[in-house]
Formats: sequence, structure tokens, C-alpha cells
Amino acid sequence: MKKTIFLILMLMFLIVIITLPLAYSQTFEFSKQAINDVVALELSIPVKYDLTIKNNNVQDDSFKVYSILRPYLKVVPITSFLIPAGQEKTISLTALPFGLLKKQGLYSFEYFIKGEKSGAITDSIFMEILPLENIISVKMPSSITRADSVLKFNITNKNINLGTVKFILDSDFSKAEQDITLNARSSHKIELELDQDKLKTARAGENILKLTFFINDYDGKVYEHITEKKILVEEFINIITTETTRIGILSFTEIITKKNEGNSPKLVTIETAKNKFEYSFSSFNIQPTYEKPSFNKVSIGWQREIEPGESFTIEIKTDYTIQVAILILAIIAAVIIYLKRRPHMIVKKKAIKIRTKGGEFALKIVLFIKNIGEEAKEVVCTEKLPIITKLYERFGAMKPDKIEKNKIVWKFGTLSPDESRVISYIIYSKVIPVGTIKIPKAVVSYIDAKEKKHVVYSNELAVLGEAEK
Repeated sequence: MKKTIFLILMLMFLIVIITLPLAYSQTFEFSKQAINDVVALELSIPVKYDLTIKNNNVQDDSFKVYSILRPYLKVVPITSFLIPAGQEKTISLTALPFGLLKKQGLYSFEYFIKGEKSGAITDSIFMEILPLENIISVKMPSSITRADSVLKFNITNKNINLGTVKFILDSDFSKAEQDITLNARSSHKIELELDQDKLKTARAGENILKLTFFINDYDGKVYEHITEKKILVEEFINIITTETTRIGILSFTEIITKKNEGNSPKLVTIETAKNKFEYSFSSFNIQPTYEKPSFNKVSIGWQREIEPGESFTIEIKTDYTIQVAILILAIIAAVIIYLKRRPHMIVKKKAIKIRTKGGEFALKIVLFIKNIGEEAKEVVCTEKLPIITKLYERFGAMKPDKIEKNKIVWKFGTLSPDESRVISYIIYSKVIPVGTIKIPKAVVSYIDAKEKKHVVYSNELAVLGEAEK
């Protein structure tokens, strides 16, 4: 199916290229701002852009917006509109795919802006087509207890304006009906009263909550969207665990308490684990129920059935005098290793998308190089360009010393301690890339004070192509 859609799009694109006049002089400019760029798979609510066109012609001109993908893509406005000479006009541009084109995914559809006297320009409408289950999100709590009086949950809407929506919630312990406004990028906190009589008799474990949304579609119809959520109804058994630590000079005591605040007896277990070295320095206020030694540790546990309102407390005292001394030595060793192994030349790279007059895909690459060690000699920075890109030979403050094919070289000579360099350049591609473009790592080589050569690499970047916006 995807192959069929691709062939249809390619055929229509070739027809437009052949039929469009070759000698048009484009004397207008435009810009657009996305208001809503998401389409629900089940609904007929289009994406919406604010399109601003400026007529740079010396005469008034009549403009029209259209797409060659009809009837698979409906673009509005259909009728032409007049823009006086030297003036601009902002219109509401909407688009909605149909049939073969309305499939889940992220798409870019071509459309045309044509003036009778000003020529024609090709542009793209970007949209994401998603099922309603990915647009309307309902976040329920994982569980409720017999002590709860309200059910709190969130309803979130992705970037699409659904207007006023009625939802009905149906479950064993709550029934409700409510109207909410689901504007683009909106979130609603819902609080519904729980039926206490039903909650007390609700079966423990997973319960199904059914939410039905009634959505007014663009064509006047009402669409019914149903989603189901699971929620755990807990037993009315509530064991509260508190853990505190009493710290001495070179020792500490762990105090673990379990208290039964429920309405029925409960067998509780307090368990901890000590390595064998720690275990030899530990003592307990109550003898353990069991001790399970393994290869390098000992699991220690206490069990007791406690009545409602009763507490069970265990105190575990451990003297860490030797362990603290070992830890301090380990930290000192780690710091020494870090200071010896840390890089003495920092190389960071970032990429900035820029706009071009011709609509090409272009990036500004910025490199930051700083010497954080001793004096570095014969510092050389080498950059490689991605395969599909070309170099725009206009640079920042520092021009390269050599350019050959897809490689650029800067020679900085000697960098003193804390001295830095910032270089920048621009790459572009007339072919609009699809997917992710990897920007190779920059390579910096230098010779230190001991005449030893080092090579340092920058971070590697991945930039999204136009089709993944």
C-alpha cells in the first residue's frame, strides 16, 4: 500500500513539473505558522496554518492555493483572493487527507501558491496522522482504597482542537457524565465522587473503567470514542513502614518499624541484607527469625503477626569505622585517577538549522575548542562533511587552512593554558534529506609539553531531516 501511495505522489509531482511554466518570475514571498498540525485518523478535522502572502509586484494580483493530490488531499481556500500591490494578506490554510493518503504517520504534502502575474511557488504542509487513542490520553491512578472518597484522573489532548466533548464514565464503584472542552494541548483534572457503598463491596483486584467520549466531527456528525482503563481496588489492609537512621560518630543504627493501620491481622516481614564484613560488626535488638548466607552477603529477616494498631520495631546497629576508612581511600584514589585521565583539550560541537533564500536544507556548525591543560603545540582541527552536503565557503572569524573535497582543516599552532578557539561554517544540501543526518565528530590533534601526540574527538550530532519535523 505504501508503495502505491509513493508511486501516485511521484506521478503527480512529475505532471506538475512538466505543466508549470518554466519562465515564471516569482515576485511574492510567504510565511506560514502552524495552528494545528495533527489529524485524527477517525475524524475529519483538518490541520490549520496561518499563511501570510506579500505581493511584491507593482500590480495587484490574484492568488490561488491548490494541490495536485485532489481528491486525496483537500486544501482550503479553494477560491482565489486578491492582494493589492506591495501589500500582504494572512489567510487560514487548512488541509485534510483522504483515502490512500490518510494513514497513520508523519507526512509532508506539497501544495502550490500561484499568482496570475507573480508566478508559482511550491511549499509543503506538514502533518501527523494519529488515531484518537494517541490523541486523547486518560491517566488513571494505579489503585484506590476503601478510604478514598473521590477518583482523580487527568484527560489530556494532543495538538488538535476537539471543542466541547461529553464523556461518560462507567464502573462498579462510580458512574458519571460530564462535558469538558478539549482544546489543543489542553489537560483537565477530573474529580468524581466515589459511591462509598459500591466501593466497599467492590471486588478486590483489577476493575475495568469504561470511558466513552462523544466528539463533534467537522462534518456535523458525532463520533463515539471508547477507551478502557484498569484500576486496582486494594484490600483494606494498611501496613505503614517507617525507616529512620540514628547516626553515631563512626556507626549508625537503622530503625525499621511496621505498623498495622488496617482492620485485620497481618503477617509482616522486616528484611535487610549485609555483606559478610558488615554483618560481623552488626547487632540487633531482637534475634532474627532467619539468616540466609550467600556468596558475599547475609540476608536477615524478622517475621511477626501484628494486630491492628500494633507496631513491630527492629534496630540494626552497624559500626562503620573500618568501612569509612576504606571509602575515604577509595575516593582519594578515584580523584587521582580522574585527574590523570581527564582530557586536556575540550572539543564541543553544535549544529543550528538556518533558512536559505532558495529553500535548501542548511546547517551552521559551531566548534568550541579549549585547552584546559598545559601548553599544547601543533594544534590541528579536522572536520568531515556529511556525504549529501556541500560547504558554503563563508566562514566566521577563523578561515580554514585547507579545504579538499569533504574535509576542512584548521591549524592553530600553539594554545596556551585556558586558551580557546571558536570556529564556524555552513553546510547545505539542495536535496531535502529524509530521516536523521549524522554529523561526524571533529578531530583535534596536538602535542603536549612532553612531546607526546594526542587526539581528541568532539561529540557526534544527529539532526532530524525535514520529513521528520
